[in-house]
Amino acid sequence: MAVEENLWRPSAMQVSETKGDSPSGFSSIRLVGNRMSMDILEPISINSQEDWNSVIVDLDFWGNVPDPNFLEIISQLSNERGLLVKIKSSEIEWLAEFLPWGSDNRIESRVVNSQLSVDKPCGGYRWKEQDIIILRKIKNYQSNSNDDLIQALSEGDKELAIDILYNSGKSLGFYHSSVESFRETPMDQKRWNKRLLDLEEKLSANTIWRAPFSRKATCMLSLGDVRFSDILISEGKEYFLRISPPRLADGLYKPVCEFPAIRDLSCLVQDLGRLFHKTKSPLDITDLRKSLIEGWIDNAPSSWSSSDVFYAHKGGLAIWEYEQSLLDVLESTANQSGPPSPAVQIISRVIPFQKSMYNSRTIAALSFISIFLGISTVINNPPTSFSDTIIPSFCIILGYFTHSFYRKLSPPPEKPITDL
Repeated sequence: MAVEENLWRPSAMQVSETKGDSPSGFSSIRLVGNRMSMDILEPISINSQEDWNSVIVDLDFWGNVPDPNFLEIISQLSNERGLLVKIKSSEIEWLAEFLPWGSDNRIESRVVNSQLSVDKPCGGYRWKEQDIIILRKIKNYQSNSNDDLIQALSEGDKELAIDILYNSGKSLGFYHSSVESFRETPMDQKRWNKRLLDLEEKLSANTIWRAPFSRKATCMLSLGDVRFSDILISEGKEYFLRISPPRLADGLYKPVCEFPAIRDLSCLVQDLGRLFHKTKSPLDITDLRKSLIEGWIDNAPSSWSSSDVFYAHKGGLAIWEYEQSLLDVLESTANQSGPPSPAVQIISRVIPFQKSMYNSRTIAALSFISIFLGISTVINNPPTSFSDTIIPSFCIILGYFTHSFYRKLSPPPEKPITDL
């Protein structure tokens, strides 16, 4: 029952050396490529109960896992995120997902704190405080958003596509609402901008994007990565968000910060762009994005999905789409799979997009100066008659309206950067 091939290994990276310690049943391997390297843990081929026990002997478990003394290995296969082993124990079928580059140590928290409408692991195994195996009881679903959306986009079925996108955004919003009370910390502007800097340098990008970020874009228990293939649809047309293993980019450049909820939304928005390019859909991408975003806003915590969080002059959704595009290019470089769409198109539009926002700052400056002059005039020369209030009042009113106009110049989130 050998694995077909190690599909999780990036095709353009080579094995350099064994790196560090590894638990029993695993090999520690360093992969190197063009300006990048990563360390992974690869398990032995698991064909029997004895193989399984040799893999988990040095690991610590959490949650609910199958009894290692009474299980049967049914099959194993490989995908781009790791080894998958199907197990049967006490008439229950399990799926063990191996995480070659580990996790962000928040999988258990996501499992414990998310609601029942989330398809989540039951438990897992850790080594040195890092999850390297997650297990879930296998459930049967009718389909997933990815397959249904591809069909709708290919056939130009706008009504179906919008319904799928709204419900997909809704399922993500439900997850965010369920974890809202678990943990919320202030936005991490310094680390977010440092992360963009590191990615730009790693890719030798000709773009630079730093943002002040909205204070309402607070850090929370984010998913790390979510795709339409992670949104499962039952026979009753209920949507379940699946907590999945981390993407390759998280191994190539491990996050050292937490993220806001809008970053999870950007993962789905980016995935919509991928499917839209793949299917060459005749539909209007703006309408599709709007449906997805509205589904999320209607069900996510209001503080995490407010207009301030979407405000493009402070990063908004756009800067997280830019980050997702950099991650897509990072993965394509590691796999030598060619320029990914829409990532390269988004990155190519960053400079014109920034130039447009920079030009708008003239209006913001006028607003600030007008309000400042109005208030300072009143403070330095307190009005003694109605005529004395005319000029400062005009300045303050002018400042207010120019500021409102400046905010309206911020591109709406449903409008793709590539269309601006």
